[in-house]
Amino acid sequence: MSEHGREKRDAAFKAAQVSVLLNAALMTMQITIGWLAYSDGLLADGVHTLTDLAADGMVLAVLRLSATAAHRSINGQDDRYETIGSLLISLLLIATGMETLWSSLAHMTTATNVAGASTVHASALVVAVFAIAAKEGLFRYIMSVAQRTRSTILVASAWHARSDAISALVAAAGILGSMAGVAISDRLAAAVIGVMIARMGFNLGWKTFKDSFGRTASEPAGH
Repeated sequence: MSEHGREKRDAAFKAAQVSVLLNAALMTMQITIGWLAYSDGLLADGVHTLTDLAADGMVLAVLRLSATAAHRSINGQDDRYETIGSLLISLLLIATGMETLWSSLAHMTTATNVAGASTVHASALVVAVFAIAAKEGLFRYIMSVAQRTRSTILVASAWHARSDAISALVAAAGILGSMAGVAISDRLAAAVIGVMIARMGFNLGWKTFKDSFGRTASEPAGH
């Protein structure tokens, strides 16, 4: 592997490691405060961040396999690993989104006394706002590294971070609604977050599939 190629790999690994650290901290905050502050929306967002940690593990594994393939000069193998990793992340997003949606709808249908539900605490709003800023910053950082290294898997990871920023925004809106006296708004926010996660997973998977198919079709016969 050339020195330039090694520098790109190192930058990609660093971006993935930064994502792991930030997601671990955010997940702990979101799930803990979400539970203590009675916020279904923040809890749903915390579960979303938990899937980010799983996705980060995939990213690191794919980058390691790609680096090994490049070191052994296996043409096209590193692209194949990144495509598979991106598809796995998309499936993880879809599964998480559907589970979040199902759980939030179950809470809404079984809540027989919404007016008497516990009011969401202001601490949940503070964590949600912090998560918005942190995830948007992570998106911009990873996307800049992805563009510099031309890494498909990092692009997928970056959009995963952007989906978290958007879901944190929805969670914040639900928390505000609950604090204003509309208790069901927080649970509704959790349902919306589930739909958004699943939709982003589908879009990512479809784009990855089309890009992969396009590369395969453009390869010369007998390649």
